[in-house]
Amino acid sequence: MNQRVTVEFPVSEGGEHLVERMHALARGDGNFVLDNSPFYAFGISCGDVFSASPSEDGGLVFSEVVSRGGHSTYRVKLPAGRKHEDFLAHWLVLEKLGCTYEGSSANPERLYSIDVPAGADVFEIYRLLEEGEREKAWFFEEGYYFKPVSD
Repeated sequence: MNQRVTVEFPVSEGGEHLVERMHALARGDGNFVLDNSPFYAFGISCGDVFSASPSEDGGLVFSEVVSRGGHSTYRVKLPAGRKHEDFLAHWLVLEKLGCTYEGSSANPERLYSIDVPAGADVFEIYRLLEEGEREKAWFFEEGYYFKPVSD
């Protein structure tokens, strides 16, 4: 089926209850596959399968993760005075490791949601994110870490 839908994900920020809207693909079995990398929601990443329930206005609201797609999510916020070009100067090494990003300038600080695909070296990526933070290129936080099952 794979119909593209928009789903609301409740989030709390600074004591406020907000909603992040993200795209997902309907699987035809009542579940959905997240097709975005979250900027604010925690505990879910691109590629995860989740269930949703109808909202009062006829939309969909996230319920729970059904299965993991193997991706991790990190968020990077640029400090005051930093620009997109500053982000790009540190980005290339992450891109070479398979990461992709979505950017938002909705807040005063630029915000990036970084998708770490299944199979990528998440420990090296985390180290590079820490390095960027030490160099004051950005601040980062973990939205969701996918821990692979050990063999």
